[in-house]
Amino acid sequence: MGKKIVILGCLDTKGNEYAFIRDFIKKEGFQTLVVDVGIINPPVFDPDITRYEVAFAVGEDLKKLLDEGSSREKLTSIMAEGAKKILTGLVKKEEVHGIISCGGTQGTTLSTNVMRSLPVGFPKVMVSTIASGNTANFVGLKDIMMLNSVADILGLNRITRKILREAAGAICGMVKIGTETIDSTKQLIAITNVGITTPGAMKAKEILENAGFETVVFHAVGTGGRAMEEFIKEGQIDGVFDLVTIEVMQQLTGGILASDDDRMTVAGKFGIPQVIAPGGIPCTTFSPHESIPPHLKDRKYTRHNPMFTNILNNKDEFISLAKEQAKRVNESKGPIEWFIPMNGFCSNSTIGEPFYDLESNEAYVETLRKYLRKDIPIHIYKLDINNPGFVQPMAERLIKLIKDHKQ
Repeated sequence: MGKKIVILGCLDTKGNEYAFIRDFIKKEGFQTLVVDVGIINPPVFDPDITRYEVAFAVGEDLKKLLDEGSSREKLTSIMAEGAKKILTGLVKKEEVHGIISCGGTQGTTLSTNVMRSLPVGFPKVMVSTIASGNTANFVGLKDIMMLNSVADILGLNRITRKILREAAGAICGMVKIGTETIDSTKQLIAITNVGITTPGAMKAKEILENAGFETVVFHAVGTGGRAMEEFIKEGQIDGVFDLVTIEVMQQLTGGILASDDDRMTVAGKFGIPQVIAPGGIPCTTFSPHESIPPHLKDRKYTRHNPMFTNILNNKDEFISLAKEQAKRVNESKGPIEWFIPMNGFCSNSTIGEPFYDLESNEAYVETLRKYLRKDIPIHIYKLDINNPGFVQPMAERLIKLIKDHKQ
């Protein structure tokens, strides 16, 4: 039996567009499963799964709800939950192999809600009128391909036909390549990184992989740390090389790389061995220089690139961070050790660089020693974070912690 692609959407307002997508996918040799989540008018064509079946999947009677005049907000929430229940079941049974949808604000919200419930690696394409804006809330931590529709998705014309063909071709290509068979017997280590610590992360990756581990690097830009911790919750991570904890600092200082309150807590809750360093913490990141708040305009700054500017955090902020980090890890159930590169927490803060501030580094260490649980070791090195002499013992220590923990 051929592979099957889910087409999810409102067949009342965008039925002709979905018929176009369906026909293209079928011409490419794939089966389709059309799921209707429309709530306004009758569908333009008959779906494989009706809107009534979607609602019933979560115990709701759609006809009754419509007769009662239920709000659109309530109905779309029911449709999203019903679609999630149906599709997660089909994905688990490997009866469907990809999903595509198209829509405006309402359709994008509903469909990406459903897509975020599906596993990483399951192909997902969303054609959206708002794909050129901030899509963080729609994509979340999943691998959703957002395609800007350019024109509104309201009829087939020379513009929308091109875009919908691109999208349909994309989902067909994704499904066609299938999933890769990988060696899952190796233990998996998560590494955090940003551009100003990349040499250190690359060295750690080399050491860990030479020791027989598989590694996955997360870009610590807010979503990266959250994604790593989602994988920890799913039981996929065996150790954490947390080189870069910039996301917690930026949560405190209001930078755009901020994570949430779970950052630096999840590995500890699950007893995962981890080694931690203060990578990137001298910096708070904003967009172009003009976006820096007025009260921070007098700070030293570096332009990471034309789109991002880093400003220097002060000693009080280093102290606040050390207290917060200690609070987050003190309840850890698994082995944990701290590594401090006193000659620079990132490439911008090494000796001679604009963000070098030994006084703040020392204040961070002093505060950490005061507030960190006393059985958590702190290792001090008079090296910078990208120096192999710092990274190697940190990686080797994590290897030992994992091996001892496994025994």
